[in-house]
Amino acid sequence: MFRLQESPGSAVNFSTLVQFSKLVADSPTSESVSSLLSKTVVDKCGGVHALVFGTESSGDFTVLSSYGSCKLELSSLDLRGVDSLVELRAAVMEVCSGRGYHFRPLPLISDAGLFGALGVLYLESSCLANENWTFIEALTELTAISLNKTYQHQRLQKAFDDLRASQDALVRTEKLRALGEMSAGIAHDLKNLLHPLQLYTDHIRDVLNDSKEVIDTVARMDRVLNRGLETVERLRDFSRLSPEDSEAVSTDLNLMVREALEISKSRLASATLVLELGAPALVLIRPADCVTAIVNLLFNAIDATEGKGTITVRTGMSDDNAWIEVEDNGPGIPEEIRSRIVEPLFTTKGQKGTGLGVSIVHAFTLRHGGHLDIDSPPGHGARFRMSFPTDSSQERL
Repeated sequence: MFRLQESPGSAVNFSTLVQFSKLVADSPTSESVSSLLSKTVVDKCGGVHALVFGTESSGDFTVLSSYGSCKLELSSLDLRGVDSLVELRAAVMEVCSGRGYHFRPLPLISDAGLFGALGVLYLESSCLANENWTFIEALTELTAISLNKTYQHQRLQKAFDDLRASQDALVRTEKLRALGEMSAGIAHDLKNLLHPLQLYTDHIRDVLNDSKEVIDTVARMDRVLNRGLETVERLRDFSRLSPEDSEAVSTDLNLMVREALEISKSRLASATLVLELGAPALVLIRPADCVTAIVNLLFNAIDATEGKGTITVRTGMSDDNAWIEVEDNGPGIPEEIRSRIVEPLFTTKGQKGTGLGVSIVHAFTLRHGGHLDIDSPPGHGARFRMSFPTDSSQERL
């Protein structure tokens, strides 16, 4: 650790250190920190020229900043294979040979990590005082600490970005699984819609002379086509794989339930569906994500009851929260795994499950300021409730 000696210039040095530390703390990048260090060494410490070197992934030094009055072609420094302070000094002195310069490198070390080096060029005829070197060492320590913090921040940011990318990939995987399960049912629905159109066209040929009957038949065909378009539109909305495709808007939970039921209709065919919709207030959420969450809960309920049980879907209000609830009369969730079902990739379905359904529902509720309640008495089915704070802006209107 550096220690400033008592001298007339100590107060000035201490003031400069304080100012330098503040500026370094506010510098957003390692390049700006390096530039600040080289400028301070020359302007405040009497160096002729200062160079700040970073380290590449190979360990070789590379120039980050250069400041001072040296007229030499420092940009021509060949630092290939230069990965130690001794080699760095030799490389710089080779450029400065016979010009009356001395060069002193100082490592930038923090928490046993080498983040580069500071190189100070000064004239043989004007050596720097010990106090100046002590001050420069203090600057290098502050710079190394700052570079270490910047490095740690970059690592954390990269880890966060990687985690976010992994989460998005998991969401896409779960949606693709759900789309695969729905595809057969959607194809069946569309076939049922298109088949009557063939009959209607045959009927029109038979009644061409009866304009009223033709008009009525065309109207029926229009209604069938509209239902087909609505089915395709629901599938298209559900298949949007990016969670950023839509923004949070004031949303009616009852409409989300009905849309999810339409999407899941084919898989619900053999189950008993009980619908108990209340009058929940509007909530500020992403509609597409909400439909995805409900579909996941419905599919879990279908799997739990093997498609032949009773599935109850409710909406309502509790305190200041609007909620959606999906309940089944399956075997319930064993107590020993109840605390783990929101973990990503945890599944009890073997190869048939991805372990993403409940975790996606949980992440969705948290992302919108809500919470997921899970109730599953042993042997008495399972109940999942997503609760969300109401949209206060709509309440004021």
